[in-house]
Amino acid sequence: MKTTTLLLASLALSTAAGAQNIVGRNDRTWTHSARVSAGGDIGIFAPQGTITVTEGSGSTVEYRAEKVRGDADDIGFIVLTSSNGITICAVYDEDDECRENGMSSNRRRNWGGRWNERARANITVTVPRGTSLNVSSGNGEVAVTAAASEAKVASGNGKVRVRGVQGRVDASSGNGTVTIDDVTGPVHASSGNGDVSIGTVNGPVSASSGNGDILVSMDRLTGDGDLDFSSGNGRIEVTVPSDFSAQVQASTGNGRITTDFPIQLIGRISPTRLRGTIGDGKRKLTMSTGNGSMEIRKR
Repeated sequence: MKTTTLLLASLALSTAAGAQNIVGRNDRTWTHSARVSAGGDIGIFAPQGTITVTEGSGSTVEYRAEKVRGDADDIGFIVLTSSNGITICAVYDEDDECRENGMSSNRRRNWGGRWNERARANITVTVPRGTSLNVSSGNGEVAVTAAASEAKVASGNGKVRVRGVQGRVDASSGNGTVTIDDVTGPVHASSGNGDVSIGTVNGPVSASSGNGDILVSMDRLTGDGDLDFSSGNGRIEVTVPSDFSAQVQASTGNGRITTDFPIQLIGRISPTRLRGTIGDGKRKLTMSTGNGSMEIRKR
């Protein structure tokens, strides 16, 4: 009996120690402010709802969530702070887990299978310049406009827009368009179902879509990083600097391949396949689509 009692007590203490504090349950609008050091990490995660991130003028993160559907106590918030930055997760249930690199939600609350009727919080955040961002919504549009040092931005179902980031960008949507503009670092972008549009001052760039067009424009390319573009169903148009050089391999199941550059062909000439070298071929350019035309344009 004594051993059993001690074991139960130990389990209770372990559960309590592992629990995360949920705040803002009863607030229809919940706000939070925190200072983040230069170059710090900021994580913003939600299972459902829009997330809009913009650049602020100081060193403080300003977070505001408005619960726009359901009861106020359907959604709460977990705040994690560290010497490196802050993470805020919107959560449904007491055992939802918030981590610095994301969150997990069991979503046990009974919504009768009606996804569009589930409680949601629309979130707006201002962040200091030069911070590292990780922003994700399970279902909702996500937009980031800030001179972040780097950004990882994702939506399970919704449009994703990124602008002004000064370093690497990784952007994705399970179902929605992905638009990236005025960024200066390497870019990786993908959509399960939607167009991908990228305008960048620098590269390299890779992009994919299960069903959608891919439109990419690069002002310049430094280094020798490879470029890779693929679509299951959609056209691909890539605009590169006039001094562009690459080993090119392109194929389409149904469509034409055209280029503004002189190219030294390798192998047989085909309207749907292209293999050859532009310039000194110091990087690789790979393009493929199941259905659509492909163009390599000169800026």
